[in-house]
Amino acid sequence: VSTQSTWDLFGILMDSKASLLVEFRKLLTEHAIYAYIIPHNDAHSSEYTAECDERIKCISGFSGSAGTAVITEKEAILWTDSRYFLQAEKELRPGWKLIKIVSGDPNANYLYWLQHNIPPSSSIGYDPLLESSKKIDSCVSLLGPQGIKMTALEENLVDKVWKDKPALPSSSLFIHEEKFTGMAASKKIQSVRSLLEAKKCDSIVISALDQIAWVLNLRGSDIKYNPLFMSYLVILCDAETHTFLYVDPNKVKNPPLPDYLAANHITVLPYTSVISDLKKLKGRTFGIEMATMNAKIVQTILSSTNKIGCDLIDSIASLKIVKNTVELDGYRKCHIRDGAGLVKYLAWLEHQLNVEKKTDISEYNGAEKVEEFRKTAENFVGLSFASISSIGGNGSIVHYHPTKEGSKIINNTEVYLLDSGCQYFDGTTDVTRTVHYGTPKEYEKEMYTRVLLGNLSLERAVFPDNKLIQGAMLDMYTRRYLWEIGEDYGHGTGHGVGHFLNVHEGPTGISLYRVIPFVEGLVCTNEPGFYKEKEFGIRIENLMVCKKHPAHKGFLCFENITIAPYCKALINWKLLAQSDIDYINEYHKKVYELLSPFMKDDPIALQYLEKECKPYSAQNYTFSYFNNIIHHNNLKATY
Repeated sequence: VSTQSTWDLFGILMDSKASLLVEFRKLLTEHAIYAYIIPHNDAHSSEYTAECDERIKCISGFSGSAGTAVITEKEAILWTDSRYFLQAEKELRPGWKLIKIVSGDPNANYLYWLQHNIPPSSSIGYDPLLESSKKIDSCVSLLGPQGIKMTALEENLVDKVWKDKPALPSSSLFIHEEKFTGMAASKKIQSVRSLLEAKKCDSIVISALDQIAWVLNLRGSDIKYNPLFMSYLVILCDAETHTFLYVDPNKVKNPPLPDYLAANHITVLPYTSVISDLKKLKGRTFGIEMATMNAKIVQTILSSTNKIGCDLIDSIASLKIVKNTVELDGYRKCHIRDGAGLVKYLAWLEHQLNVEKKTDISEYNGAEKVEEFRKTAENFVGLSFASISSIGGNGSIVHYHPTKEGSKIINNTEVYLLDSGCQYFDGTTDVTRTVHYGTPKEYEKEMYTRVLLGNLSLERAVFPDNKLIQGAMLDMYTRRYLWEIGEDYGHGTGHGVGHFLNVHEGPTGISLYRVIPFVEGLVCTNEPGFYKEKEFGIRIENLMVCKKHPAHKGFLCFENITIAPYCKALINWKLLAQSDIDYINEYHKKVYELLSPFMKDDPIALQYLEKECKPYSAQNYTFSYFNNIIHHNNLKATY
């Protein structure tokens, strides 16, 4: 194909994408609505969705995992948070406007924008399968006084203009064995029944895919990187417990699934029949997680003599997020194997750049190579998210993903950030390491060290076991060393991580908005960062287990289960107190002891591990904690 014809084809493709808005706006007129809301969502309130549910990407070009779009007769707007600002600016097609979700800006809330920009007595359309009942209630409460009506449309309008929309995924399910889960599905179903009885309810619909997978000890592959399957779970508690799994029957027809489902008294029904079946139920009292349940399900339940007895408010999620001893043991073991693969990659990359003098390894090549090193590990299933392999300025894009065409070449003169993770049968990993394979600038070292200090500060936190300490209260531990010099980062400090489930598992988290109390058995990331736009990004991420403090009765602490060395070349040791240096040395000793057995046949990796884990001697740098704080406060950035 000639260059000219290639550009002609590209132009035709872009024109066809741009014409989507024209086609879409005809549907607004056809349905007599002024605006239409498009959330990044599916019928199960999933953060990550199957390709057939990527409607914002279809209509706007934006491929991030968080955002809300609104299309009117004259405007097309996307709202997203700071993780995706740069990505959205790159990906949004002509005709689209980005509104950044930032604290203090009322327009950052799309409901506020609707309230102030939609004419009175207008109608706003939405898909009731993609919006929660709670969200629609908020819209009605806010917009109703202006005569603005929320109109549920049975057919999604994006789907009507999506010419090549992918089909629903059809891969088979598989059993997640009890040797990994630590609890049988029958016991989990009974725990749900006990919860309902305590709430004086006799029925439940579960729509969150990770909750269904957890309760039934089943996994699938309908959503990339997440071992989930499209389904609903209905449990009716009469004299006996009746459990109905709404899923494509073809996904559960292969042995041993039929016998497994029968043994656990689970009836399989077609995924598409859940609405019609719920309409047949009469006089039942449902427990529902209103924040995540789609409006269509809620409307169906309330359309007959059924009622919603209580809002379960994360009750099922709370059963899942507290890990048992088998799950925690699995997390620890898979992180050792995962760390071995990561270190082999980082060692290989250093060797390629500094010894082989390679200048053709792209960010995309790096992402592929780190997966190659990890995939040979025991119990490996796949990645837990698309690897963020970023050099220099691309590291400042928090959720940057390199593409095969156009990604930058990795070098030894800029900061390299790698955020990656995997799914194993015995756990899920998510780790970020930032490195430099040459001579970093003093400013880069300062900011890396401040991020590291924040990370270690949270890791060493000790707090009462009183079910009152929330993620919002712990968030300041990591930010204080950046705040001292007027800097910060725009994302949360940590998120929960599922056990061979979603790498982002709510409601656990550490940020100003997380209110779930920390208790023994929670698993959460610790990932402060710093981002110099278009120049470099720094993030250090470990996975932590919340556990009883070994010395202080009635108190909790964290255990870092990520096993991978920090980048010594990026540490400004003058900023560290002796206690910090000792703590890092002790961690590196543990890393070496656990990972060196995996390096016996890889001398390059073993040499790298020995170098990075060799104890650091402070020599002339001996500060008291008090003097160290003064040093932090007086330090001036020299970039």
